[in-house]
Amino acid sequence: MNLKKTLALALAVCAACSAFAGCANDGEPDSTTAPATTSGAQTAGGEGEETASLSGTIKVLHHRTDRMEDGTFEEMTKKFNEKYPDIKVTYQAFTNYAEEVGTLLMSDDYGDVLMTPQAVKVAEFPEFFAPLGDYEEMKDEYWWISNYQTNGVVYALPTAGTASGILYNKKVFADAGITELPKTPDEFIDCLKKIDENTDAIPYYTNYAAGWTICQWQSLVNSCSGDPEYNNKLLSDKMDLFSEGSPYDTVYRMLFDVYSDPNLHEADPSTTDWEGCKPAFGEGKIGCMVLGSWAISQFIEAAGDNADDVGYMPMPNTIDGKIYSVSAADYCMSVNKNSKNIDAAKAYVDWFVNESGYAQNEGMIPARKGAEMPSTLAAFSELGVELYADNAAPAELDGKFDEIAKQSEVDPWGDASNNFKFQLAEAAFKGEGEEAYNKIVAEVNAKWNATRDELLG
Repeated sequence: MNLKKTLALALAVCAACSAFAGCANDGEPDSTTAPATTSGAQTAGGEGEETASLSGTIKVLHHRTDRMEDGTFEEMTKKFNEKYPDIKVTYQAFTNYAEEVGTLLMSDDYGDVLMTPQAVKVAEFPEFFAPLGDYEEMKDEYWWISNYQTNGVVYALPTAGTASGILYNKKVFADAGITELPKTPDEFIDCLKKIDENTDAIPYYTNYAAGWTICQWQSLVNSCSGDPEYNNKLLSDKMDLFSEGSPYDTVYRMLFDVYSDPNLHEADPSTTDWEGCKPAFGEGKIGCMVLGSWAISQFIEAAGDNADDVGYMPMPNTIDGKIYSVSAADYCMSVNKNSKNIDAAKAYVDWFVNESGYAQNEGMIPARKGAEMPSTLAAFSELGVELYADNAAPAELDGKFDEIAKQSEVDPWGDASNNFKFQLAEAAFKGEGEEAYNKIVAEVNAKWNATRDELLG
């Protein structure tokens, strides 16, 4: 099928750029099985329908290799079986989730439940996933689902959500003489310089070798707009992504400035170590990193006795005296439309999102509206940060941002090696300066605008 051939090409160059990253050190998939017992279950897929019994075996594909290794998923599944004892659950975890699951999507055999691959276009969801409900009925219950619906039908539910911001070591900042968190990009750069001058810590750790980590900078962009309509206005008002002082310019100029100064980051960005940076951060060897708030719990675990040193700040950018941080979905869950146990698969998705406690255990924002916020974001209140979620696109723009991103190959969330984020990073590391920055962003605008005008007229 031509659609699947096209998807294969896209997935070959688009690795997982979601907020979470798998953390296993080997490349072998992990699996565990929950025991099946007896009794009945009552709901499937969150649709509120009473059922006499749900049974069968379902396979769940995911990227959380770390939570497989530490037994978290096994314990969660025991709780699932307390409610659905006749559903047997197996898991398969992938270190390189996007690429490996992308290969499976070429067939009909890609599990029963899976973390929704980022490279699948929204408009293509019905080709791969089973519908989970009506958007109008669900939009008041769940955050972030507007980006996972097409033609009014929801095809994925967020497992949890994150705020955008910067992970920082409180002790390193204090040792550097920093008494207040920065509120502007210039103040942030000044903080890094103080860390360089007054401590032995690496001011900013790029995690560049991991690849996906540079995508985390994109999560800061919408926060710099303070506008839940920003993505929609980019299209409806035909705005350039990059113009002086625009949210894209603010974020990626800050990246460029940090990466351009060898005193502000590690000596060799090509040899960074994602797993190794976690304990190093706890030991006070690293000042800060741009990561979604999903990372907080992982770094707290790695910090051990120094867990209290792990802090989280918003993007240092002030709009009319106020700081904003956009919240967004982490990986979502979908159901394989070809599953032989669709009702059981939907029941698992509903339970995972609403009852498993996954979001709370990870220090993330629950997908269901009205749920308690995680304590890990308590510092945001000190700065009066306003959290918000992006508004859904109007019907005429539904899925268009995603389509333009993929077709133009600009893909703000993409991590292909030719993506503009890597181009900016390499130019910065080489010290090529303002001229290189301007050339790269002009090319980005040209490709984006041409594709936008082709698709929208």
